[in-house]
Amino acid sequence: MKSIFDEKKFDMAVKEIMTKNVITITPKTSTEVCAKLIIENRIGSVVVVDNDGKTIGIITKENLIKHVIAKNKRADSVTADEAMSSPLITASPSLTIIQAMQTMFKEGIRHLVITNSGGQVVGMCTDTDVFKVVPQLILLEQEYLKLMSEGIEEDVGADYAGYCDDCKEYSDKLIFDKSLYLCSNCAPEELIEINE
Repeated sequence: MKSIFDEKKFDMAVKEIMTKNVITITPKTSTEVCAKLIIENRIGSVVVVDNDGKTIGIITKENLIKHVIAKNKRADSVTADEAMSSPLITASPSLTIIQAMQTMFKEGIRHLVITNSGGQVVGMCTDTDVFKVVPQLILLEQEYLKLMSEGIEEDVGADYAGYCDDCKEYSDKLIFDKSLYLCSNCAPEELIEINE
């Protein structure tokens, strides 16, 4: 069975879009230094690592606002381990972009730290990175469907799974008719007979 939503087009791994030069700090780095690093490097976060280089937390702009500014504290008196988000949500470099999107949405985060099997940071995938590439993937999928539909009439007996272009209901036996994918309730009777 063919799917009209070809997920193979969307299986690009986060390692293809992640930032590889991630700035890391130690737990005892002051939030003043964190803020300067974020501003100077035009980034949204810095990753907190232990002595072995394993990720233990993250400092974002939101952390600085919540733990320093909102509490009227001096940034040079608050350390990273006091302001960081922890435990840290991490992912493998082989995670797909769609899975990364789902993880960020589910966890309510904008920065997904990418780590190797040893727990060391190897990259950062942000919501901005994802938003830059997803529209391109959608355009590629649309082009793929257009090219596929040009030769589809010859493949009359093929089964297609997806959502009907007429009633919008899911079916595992869509019928292609005049550039539309129709379920058995919406397709003309003569096409249903041909596809049976």
